[in-house]
Amino acid sequence: MSTEHPPSSATWVAGKTLCIFSAFTYGLLTALIDVLDPHHLRNPGWPGHARFHLLWLVSGGALGALTSMYLFWTATPRSLARIRTGALLGSLHIGGFFLAALFKNAAGAEFDADGRVLFGFLPPAMLHLMISAALLLAGVSLCHKKGAAT
Repeated sequence: MSTEHPPSSATWVAGKTLCIFSAFTYGLLTALIDVLDPHHLRNPGWPGHARFHLLWLVSGGALGALTSMYLFWTATPRSLARIRTGALLGSLHIGGFFLAALFKNAAGAEFDADGRVLFGFLPPAMLHLMISAALLLAGVSLCHKKGAAT
């Protein structure tokens, strides 16, 4: 008969750290960039109502990220649901970005006001959120229980 065993302490800490770093990158770093970038919140060419909607979006993302960071920080192997809940919040925020990317042409939207791309084809925002998603997935994977004890 075999039983599940939790990940090692080092694996657990590494997983939580990746989850926390992911939440920082998708929620807090993104909010900071959008607030400081002259093409976003401080863009004088945007109507006040559009700036309000962006402020609403980045505030929601930052609050969700802070909530996720709290859940990740306070999670233990016995409270794995905290990791799952934090990851769900992050997945919703990241998923919203990719959904917007999917429909950007229909809305007449652009990834970048200056048309910047990396490697000749990749918008920086896309790379940023892809890395955040990968960090979150890796962190959650490390935190989940491993195989059977022998």
